[in-house]
Amino acid sequence: MAIVCGLTFYQQARSVKSHESQAVAALSGISGSEVLKDGGISSTAITQAQDHTAKAKSIAHGPLWSIASVLPGVGNDVKTVRGMTEVLDDLTQRSLPTISSMSHKLATAQLNSQDGVLNLKPLVSIQSDFATVSTRMKHQLDTYDSLPTPKIGMIANAYRQGKERLASVVGAVDHLNSVMQMMPAILGQNGARTYLIAVQTTSEQRSGGGLVGSVGTLQANQGNVSVGEFRADAELINGGNGNAEEYAVFNGPLAFSLDVRDTFAVPNLKRNAEMLAATWQRSPYASEVDGFIAIDPVFIQEMVKLNGNVTLQDGTVLTGNNTAQCLLNTIYKDVPVAQQDAYFEYIAQTVMDQAFSNLNATKMMAMANSIGDLIEQRHFYAYTTHADETKYFQESGISGKESTPQVGIYLNEQNPSKLGWYIDRKATVTKTATNKDGSRSYHVKYTLTNTLTDSEIASANTYILGGVQKGVENKPVAESGTSVQRMLFYAPAGGSIGKISSKGDVRDQRETTMDGKQLTTSVAYLAPGESVTFEFDVTTSPKATAELTIDQTPSGKLRNEVDYQY
Repeated sequence: MAIVCGLTFYQQARSVKSHESQAVAALSGISGSEVLKDGGISSTAITQAQDHTAKAKSIAHGPLWSIASVLPGVGNDVKTVRGMTEVLDDLTQRSLPTISSMSHKLATAQLNSQDGVLNLKPLVSIQSDFATVSTRMKHQLDTYDSLPTPKIGMIANAYRQGKERLASVVGAVDHLNSVMQMMPAILGQNGARTYLIAVQTTSEQRSGGGLVGSVGTLQANQGNVSVGEFRADAELINGGNGNAEEYAVFNGPLAFSLDVRDTFAVPNLKRNAEMLAATWQRSPYASEVDGFIAIDPVFIQEMVKLNGNVTLQDGTVLTGNNTAQCLLNTIYKDVPVAQQDAYFEYIAQTVMDQAFSNLNATKMMAMANSIGDLIEQRHFYAYTTHADETKYFQESGISGKESTPQVGIYLNEQNPSKLGWYIDRKATVTKTATNKDGSRSYHVKYTLTNTLTDSEIASANTYILGGVQKGVENKPVAESGTSVQRMLFYAPAGGSIGKISSKGDVRDQRETTMDGKQLTTSVAYLAPGESVTFEFDVTTSPKATAELTIDQTPSGKLRNEVDYQY
């Protein structure tokens, strides 16, 4: 009898594994780009997933499993499997249909009125429901995460696959929820708003993005949106905005003036807002502002992809594939310095005008899908000074919350150049322990490589390669093109960071404080073809409920390579 029960249990365990694996396969196409696309998640995918999760749940809650749940050796695994099937079934039966229904409602909404003013009511009408389902899904993920990994080999793999897919879908919905809550506020849902738009170039890196090349405005009131004229940074260099601690950190080799160009050297959005506003108020264009929006060439490229190609006066056609490279590299080779500001301003103005004009439901959903990744990778910032609107705007501090720990790694180019395009990054985050107090420990390895080749040096100019800067005065001319990065390292909120070791030409490592936060700073010298590597240990807060991630300076591609080994 025991043998028969054992064989039956084994066969049922295989069935649970099969159904859960097929449910995960049905959901595998659902990502941030699909959740709101074409009226919602595929009904076929939802139906298939529902069928498999329901069957898996039914099997795992059958009489034989009830008996097995009290047996030594397998009892805890049975409880885990039951919890797994309950969570995934709840996801497919409740959460996904709700999202699909909201997506369909938004897809059929009329956002444009006859006078060109955006109708915000359809967006506002689903905000509460979107927030509710996002919260419910995060609770589903927390419940799943609290389940121990099963020891039954055949089910452990299905458990891990389910966890990965659930985390992906929950993350996509969370991003979308933030955007759906934020966009109506930006568009003037709560009254007239004026935001500064800062356009950055990550070819000359600053912690939060890049050197600010121009600033414009976005004005919105109850869906009536207009984009004002952009002003080159040369018109706005009207004094420094730094405090004593900030000047002490950015004191060399190239001492930052912390004028408008260096706004995002400080990785703190509240300070960025204060600095931009101060610059704007000292300018001839002074006006009250309600926050800022910061964009870079990767954001511009995504908007071109959504809204259509942009043709420049010289016939150059910017597309959803070549815009970032054009703005971060090609323009510095082919366009005279005196004309570069005008190019940037024209492109930024055109793209932002296109983004907020003729905003129909399809376009709105496409923007919402794209902005989630752009926010996560720091290609897009939205910051408001209105306290009652801040919940879904980006956090003002750095390195995340204690519950979602992030280690901050930020770059600041100290050679006045456009070498950021050539700096490749690779990182590995390896989990090393889960500690008794609930905190988690990791080892981080972070490598920068200057990919500039001899042929590229030969075809580049001083504007790209930079001049002779402090620290490389005695290097031969053949080694021009040395990138010099002022590095900033921050521990996760409520956590700690160990001593940082390095390989390569790294100098001036020291501990310091800036704007109330402890950090480690050093200077990395990267000659063409050379690399530097930093390694250190990180411990999170005991309140951490998620694994450690890296928050870093954006580059010229959507994502930098990080291998998370959990």
